[in-house]
Amino acid sequence: MPEREIYLLSPRLLSPETIAVAFAKTSRSPESFREIASELSDEKSAQFHEKWVVGYGHASVAEHAVLHIAFENVSRIAIETIEGNRLASYTEKSTRYQKWGMDDFTVPPELDGHPLRDEFVDTVRLLFSTYAESLEPTKNLIVERTPRRENESDEAYDRRIRSQYVDRCRFLLPAAANANVGMTANARVIEMTIRKMLSHPLAEVRQIGERLKEVSKAETPTLVKYADANEYVVETIRELEIEELKIEGQRFGLVFTD
Repeated sequence: MPEREIYLLSPRLLSPETIAVAFAKTSRSPESFREIASELSDEKSAQFHEKWVVGYGHASVAEHAVLHIAFENVSRIAIETIEGNRLASYTEKSTRYQKWGMDDFTVPPELDGHPLRDEFVDTVRLLFSTYAESLEPTKNLIVERTPRRENESDEAYDRRIRSQYVDRCRFLLPAAANANVGMTANARVIEMTIRKMLSHPLAEVRQIGERLKEVSKAETPTLVKYADANEYVVETIRELEIEELKIEGQRFGLVFTD
């Protein structure tokens, strides 16, 4: 009887695309995963993906190539788009435990050169200053209501009450507030995310999509290189926005004609 083996194909030794091919080939090859992987190179793996994943549409193979993407200083509204892809894992900078600075926000590229840009920035800064000014009095109120536990250290007590007063103030932060998020996903999900972001109506989201495609191609050059904006998605989003405007307008007695 052959001996049972369970082992790791290490991403430190093999590229994500090579690991994906090693797993894909087991459906046709009697060799072990180690033997299959030892016969592969990045070039051979790329050729395999061009033929089977791209050419024949066997996209499930791309699910074996896993990437870890770090997004930093992107707006909350952009993060919602990123995290809208549920077949992935995310860890986000917490508005419950961390405090935001006055400049931690994104100005939408659509406002470059726009007469409302200054008003937008002033409004966001007002929200941030209100947030900052609310932290201390809210903390004092929480301290009054939250007695220190017996033998609780200053550090432990501060950590416990911080999650309460910072949490209550975070709702003042606008959708433009920046945050960081780490995303772990397979290349198939990454490709779908790129298509979705490149098709998005917001310029910031499209810019992030372009950058996501660049950094993903460095690890999985074949599996994401054909990810582009989808005209069907673009048109669908536009039509849904028009319908939402019509429905909202009807509430106020407005009539829209095509």
